[in-house]
Amino acid sequence: MPHRHRFGRIEVQPAERVLLVDKQPAAIGARAFDLLLALIEHRDRVVTKNELLDLVWPGLVVEENNLAVQVSALRKWLGPQAIATIPGRGYRFTLVPDDDAAALRDDTPTRDAAPSSITTRALPTSTTTLFGRDDDLAALAQWSAQHRLVTIVGAGGIGKTALALAAAQEREASSRGSVAWVELAELTDPSLVPSAVAQAIGLPASGSDDPLPPLIAALKPMQTLLVLDNAEHLLDAVARLARAVLSQTGDVRLLVTSQAALKLDGEQVFRLDALSVAEPGTPAAQALDHGAVALFVSQAQSADRHFALTDANVASVIELCRHLDGVALAIKLAAARLPLLGLQGLTTRLADRFKLLAGAGRSAPTRQQTLRAALDWSHGLLAPAEQSVFRRLGVFAGGFTLELASAVASDDTLDEWAVVEALGTLVDRSLVAVDASERPRYRLPESARDYARLQLDEAGERQRVHARHAQVLAARMDEAYEAYWSTPDTPWLDAFAPEIDNVRAALDWSTRHEPALALRLAGASSLLFMLLGLAPEARKRCAALEDLVDTDDMSSAASRFWLEHSRLYWEVSSTLMRDFALKAAQRYRDAANARGLYLALRCAAGSSALPLAQASLMLDEMAGLERAEWPARLRCQRLLAQISVLKSEGRSAETRDALEALLALAKDSGLDAIASAALSGLADAHLALADPDAALRCARELIAGRSGRRDNFVLHALAAVAQALLAQGHIGDARAAIADFIATSRSRDWEWFGVYADLFALLAAREGRAEAAARLIGHADAACQRVGARDVQMARARVEAQGIVDARLAASAVAKLMVEGSRMDPEAVCSLTLGTQG
Repeated sequence: MPHRHRFGRIEVQPAERVLLVDKQPAAIGARAFDLLLALIEHRDRVVTKNELLDLVWPGLVVEENNLAVQVSALRKWLGPQAIATIPGRGYRFTLVPDDDAAALRDDTPTRDAAPSSITTRALPTSTTTLFGRDDDLAALAQWSAQHRLVTIVGAGGIGKTALALAAAQEREASSRGSVAWVELAELTDPSLVPSAVAQAIGLPASGSDDPLPPLIAALKPMQTLLVLDNAEHLLDAVARLARAVLSQTGDVRLLVTSQAALKLDGEQVFRLDALSVAEPGTPAAQALDHGAVALFVSQAQSADRHFALTDANVASVIELCRHLDGVALAIKLAAARLPLLGLQGLTTRLADRFKLLAGAGRSAPTRQQTLRAALDWSHGLLAPAEQSVFRRLGVFAGGFTLELASAVASDDTLDEWAVVEALGTLVDRSLVAVDASERPRYRLPESARDYARLQLDEAGERQRVHARHAQVLAARMDEAYEAYWSTPDTPWLDAFAPEIDNVRAALDWSTRHEPALALRLAGASSLLFMLLGLAPEARKRCAALEDLVDTDDMSSAASRFWLEHSRLYWEVSSTLMRDFALKAAQRYRDAANARGLYLALRCAAGSSALPLAQASLMLDEMAGLERAEWPARLRCQRLLAQISVLKSEGRSAETRDALEALLALAKDSGLDAIASAALSGLADAHLALADPDAALRCARELIAGRSGRRDNFVLHALAAVAQALLAQGHIGDARAAIADFIATSRSRDWEWFGVYADLFALLAAREGRAEAAARLIGHADAACQRVGARDVQMARARVEAQGIVDARLAASAVAKLMVEGSRMDPEAVCSLTLGTQG
C-alpha cells in the first residue's frame, strides 16, 4: 500500500488513517475512511454497491443507505464531483492523482492555491446544433445582461440545458467575463451545493461547517457568470446560495436551469416554451423554419443519412412533432427510432410512446435516456398530494378550468384549496401548461397526460376518477343546457365549447360503464354538438344509446334524450325525428312539464312526417303553452315549427314573411344559429317564389359570415346558391357552388348530402351527361327514401333532370342506370357529379 495518495489539495495517508484537506485533518469516521480507500484503490473502474458493502462492512449485513451516508460525508470534504454516482451500478472515484503521487513517499507539502490561480472549469462540450432557439438565445442574452439572476424554467427535456450552454458559450467567446458551469443533477445532498460551486471555480474546499460564507468571500472580487444546471431538486439550497450571491457580491451573475423557479426577489423567470411546430399543410421548405421539424430532420439524418424532408413526408413529420409537444428530448428519441420503424411506424406507435421513446445514447444522463425516465424524475420531485392531483388531471381531454380540476381531483383528503395549491405547483414545474386568457384554461401536454394516466393505473384510481370526470361533465352540460335557452350564441359557446373534448371523453367512458349517465350527458350536450357543426357525431353517439334506454324510463334525463335525439334528425330522417319527438312529448306530458312538451311538439310538428292537420293542432297546443316571459330562443321554436308547416303546405309567400320575422327576432337576440336557419330558409322561399336574385342575396349573406360560424346552415346556403345559378342559366358557376357544397359536406361527415342529391342530377343533365344524370337520379331517390321527404325545390330539380334523361336514353337503360346509382357511395357520387367518373 502506498505511503500516501495526493490529489491536488487532498492527501490521504492510509497507514496513519488520516485525510488532509489543504494540510488540515478532516474529521471523518472509520467507515468513511475505509470507503475512501476502497474507492481510491479501484479508481480505474466503477465499484458496485455490493462490492463496497463487502469491503467496508466485511461479514456484516447492513442497509444500502449506510453507504449513501458515508459517500455524502466524504463529498463534503472532497467536493461533490470527487465521487461520481453511476445510477444502477455504483460509484467511481474521479479525482486525478498528482504526477507519480500513487507511489510518492517524500514529505513534500502540497502548495496552497493562490488567489491568482483560481480558474473556472471548462464548459461542457455541445455536440448538437441549437434549433429554433435564435430568438430565445437573443432574449436570454439581453435578460442576463440586465439582471443578475435569471432562471430558465421549462418542462423536462424541453432544452433548458442546451439553451443555457449556448448562452454561456456566447458570453465566454465575447470575453465579457468568465463562466463557471455547475452541474447539479447528480447532487443529492443540498448542503453540497456551495462545495459544487467552489469546485467549479477552482476554489479550495472549506473545512468549515458552513461552506457558503467562505465561497461568498472568494466570489466577491470576481466577475463571472455561474450557470447552475438542473436545480429543480435543490431549490431551497440554490435559493440560499443565490440570495447570498445577490446581496454580498457585486459582479457575479447567476443563470439557473430548473423545472421550477426559485421565487426570489430580483429573479427573472425565463419560461422556455416548446419548439415551434409547423401548421399542417406547410410545405417542406417552410416547415424547416420551425425548430421542432428542423431538430427532427437533423437527428433523423444522424440516424439515417438517406433521410430527407420532402413535400411527400412533411405532413407525417409535422404530425409526429405535434404529438410530441415540440419537446426536444422526445423528438430526439423518436428520430433515433426512424431507421427501424420508419415515419409511419413512429406515428402509429405513439399510443405506446413510453416504449417507443427509449434508448438514447449512453452519453445522455440517465433521466434523459427515455421519455419515461424524464417524467419519472419530474414526478418524483412532487409531494404526494401534488402527485395525486397530477395523475387525476390525466382524465381531462383538451384542457380544463380551475373549477373542473377542483371538482375532479379533490377527495376526502384533498379539498378545493389543496387542489388549487397543487395545480399551482404543477404549473410552476411545467407539468401543466396554462393559457393567458381572462379565464385561464389548463392542460397537460400530450406526453405528460399519457404519463399521468399510467400513474392513475398504478394507483388503482382510473375507474373512480373517470367516473368522477363523467359526473362533473354531466353536471356542467346540465348547466349548459339550461343556459342555452336564455343566452345568446356567442357567450354561450365561449363558456361551453372549450369542453367539447372533455364531453367526448366522458361520453366514451359512460357509454361503456354507466349508460344512465351517458343518457343524461348525451341529451344535455346535444345542443353543443349542433352549434359546433358536429350533429353527425352526436347522432352516432345517441344512436349507440337507443337500445340502452329502458322503455319504462320516464326520467327527465330520458325525456331530454329523446327530445334532443329527435332534433338531430332534422332534414336527415323525417320519420325518426317524428318518432323520437313523440316519445319525448308523451313523457313530458305525463310529467306535466310545459317547456319540455312545447319543445317536443316543435320537433314533431316540424318533422314534415305528420299529416298537416295533426301538425297544425300541435302548433295550436304550442301557442297555449307558450309564456310571454319566456326568452326569445324559446319563443322562436313555435315560429320554426310554423315555418316547416307552411313550407309543407306550399304557402311560399307566408313562409317568407314568417322567416323574415324569425330573422329579425334572432338578430335582435344574438341567436346566430337561428338567424342562419332563417337566412337559409329565406333563400329557399325566394327560390320557390321564382326570385333567384333575392335567393342569392340571402345565401351569400349567410356564406359571408361562415368563418365565424360553426353550425351547418352554410350547407343550405351553398345549395341555394347552386339552385339560383342553375335557375339563371349560369352552369359553370353552379358547378363551382356544388363543388363547394360537396367539399363542405364531406368535411362534416356528409351532413345534408342526400337532401340536395337532386341538384347533382340536374347539373349533370344540364351539362348533357345523361348517363351520369340517370345514375344520380337513382342515388337521389334512395337518399330521399332515407330522409323520408323531398324538398319542393328538389322535387322540381328531379322532374327537370328526369325529363332531360328520358329524352336522351331508352327507358330500360334509364332504369338500369338508376339502380346502379342507388348503390353508389358518397365519394362515387362526388366523382360522377363533378364529371371525373363516367
